[in-house]
Amino acid sequence: VRHGEGPLSFDLAADKQGTDNYRDNNAFRQKSISGGVEWAVDGSRLGLRVESARQHGRLPGALTQEEFDANPRQTTHPNDFGSLDSDRVTVFGEHRIGSVELAAELSHREREVKSAYDFGSGPSESTYRSRQTQFSPRLRQMSRRDGMLNEFVAGVDLTRWERSTSFGSESSQDAKAVYVRDEMRFASVYNARLAVGARHERFDKEDDSGFGSPEQGEQSQNGWSVEGSIDPVAGITVHAKAGESYRIPNADENGYRASSGLLDVQTSRDLELGVTAGSDARRISARVFRHRLTNEIFFDPTLNGFGANTNLDPTRRQGAEVEGHLTFAGDWRITGQLQHVKAKFTDGPNAGREMVLVPKNVVTARLAWMPATGQTADIGAQYVSNQRVGNDFANTCSARIPSYTTIDARFAQKVGNWEFAVNGLNLADRQYYSNAFGCRSGIYPSDGRQLKLSARYDF
Repeated sequence: VRHGEGPLSFDLAADKQGTDNYRDNNAFRQKSISGGVEWAVDGSRLGLRVESARQHGRLPGALTQEEFDANPRQTTHPNDFGSLDSDRVTVFGEHRIGSVELAAELSHREREVKSAYDFGSGPSESTYRSRQTQFSPRLRQMSRRDGMLNEFVAGVDLTRWERSTSFGSESSQDAKAVYVRDEMRFASVYNARLAVGARHERFDKEDDSGFGSPEQGEQSQNGWSVEGSIDPVAGITVHAKAGESYRIPNADENGYRASSGLLDVQTSRDLELGVTAGSDARRISARVFRHRLTNEIFFDPTLNGFGANTNLDPTRRQGAEVEGHLTFAGDWRITGQLQHVKAKFTDGPNAGREMVLVPKNVVTARLAWMPATGQTADIGAQYVSNQRVGNDFANTCSARIPSYTTIDARFAQKVGNWEFAVNGLNLADRQYYSNAFGCRSGIYPSDGRQLKLSARYDF
């Protein structure tokens, strides 16, 4: 429900979900509530938002290849379960002075995760709690000059992250970042656009596992991007992008690592070149890309007996993507997408070998019928090629995650303010999986056929 009158408005939403899911010991329950209040007048805005969720789920665990072939619905861990409680409070404000917009956001989030795993002698329970506070002020200015529209953004992110566990582990992380971005649009010059941006971040980390001296570390990281596009002729847009991005390991990832030191920052050098041609009725676009990753943060199932987070040797992902859509006969629309990726290690003992859990080809096609009678229908198919299992860094496992094709469809009918729909997923009831963390083991089956009926009333 949402209500607004004058400068004051508010909204409130509640949600409850429950499902037994596809596998045994895989039930899931969730309750959530969120609400906000906002005051806005004369270029100023001030608001408060509160969100809270409670989740509980049973955990069926992984299967071996033989177990999957015999019964993909079964569980080998009938006593395992987990829960997640999450609460977030956010205060935000904006104020406009001429062409300058000043804004700030202060948020605080708390999470509590409980889990129980049965290693053969009964469930072993553990709990960890984390809290994060972030303050993000920013400035945005829009200006026009000689036919050019310029947007300038600058801001600061200040973050504090803390984590504690029931087995004595404590960790924390402080981060301070500053960023700027400027985008220029030249509508009179082939609809050209150029944007440049940069970010610098410094962070301090501390982790105490309870079994030795605390690990401490201080690092700084830079990121940048340059991107632009131009329409050389009507109906054709060419774009290019280059940059370096990064991802900081959070306290959760550092809390479950195999190395004695803290995890390093993951970095990626990115290049992309693409072209788009056509109109709203018929359009096709293609792009080529390359990502060179260093210190990729990855869950390695071969470490510590049960797996752990680590930094991988350098890898490279490069490939091409083509997508398009066509509207024909007035009411019909067909869309398609093809992605081809080559992912390999570029250094270390596995240099030249394929990266795990990355399919080379993904093909998606969809046909939709949208007459002006309140009815809609669509059917789609997706093909995913085979891929290396999660621990096969040396490419020595003769088994792979098999390729699979899934089909889904939906039909809906509107009657006044009501919409009634039937939705089918994996209509062919294909028995498949897209996650396997061991050679013929560590398999997490995907869902079989699902049929859903829904009714929606808008008022």
